[in-house]
Amino acid sequence: MKNIFIVGGDGFARECYFHLKHSVDFGKEVNFGGFLGHGGYGSSVDYKEVQKYYKGEILDYKFQDNDYCVIGAGYPELRKKIYEDIKSMGLKFYTLKANIYLSDSFEYGEGNIFVAPFDASVNIKIGNGNLFNGNVIMGHDCKIGDFNTFCPSSRILGNVKVGDSNTIGTNAIILPKAKIGSNNMIAPLSVVYRGCKDDCYMIGNPALKVGEVEKTIK
Repeated sequence: MKNIFIVGGDGFARECYFHLKHSVDFGKEVNFGGFLGHGGYGSSVDYKEVQKYYKGEILDYKFQDNDYCVIGAGYPELRKKIYEDIKSMGLKFYTLKANIYLSDSFEYGEGNIFVAPFDASVNIKIGNGNLFNGNVIMGHDCKIGDFNTFCPSSRILGNVKVGDSNTIGTNAIILPKAKIGSNNMIAPLSVVYRGCKDDCYMIGNPALKVGEVEKTIK
């Protein structure tokens, strides 16, 4: 039996607990071990009605062989930081993909979260630490990097390439063969036709660059 610990805090960590608890594997193959804070992000008060499951900071917890981690943070840069710290501690990740189907040609790394419903086609490659936050649709032959956040009801159509640490807003659409760089923000309801380079804030239909995205976590 795997014990799953959600590392991080605030609203998304509670959402991860909800999705884990309603997984078909819950109580059969996995159990919830508790919440663990990360560098001050996540404390007992952050978890509100489930704060009784808070176990303290990740650096203070003594892990066992059957313990696994889920990254309970929604922001790409914070998720990357938590991922790197978990890796440096030699800990293991649990892929949260409750109640979804993935084809045999669907390849993904570690530390990803797939929130149902999630509809993906064939020949897709996904890196590490990505978040697909519900009702995301992905077409064939897509390649996705690391630490991206795909907000609810976003659409990624066929042959799209996405770099690292991007946020794709709710109901945004990435059209076929578009190429997205890294550290971009695609606003909700935007439609990306050809793509963008790095650090772009994109909005509209067609989506145009209206500013630059600054990195907030080092």
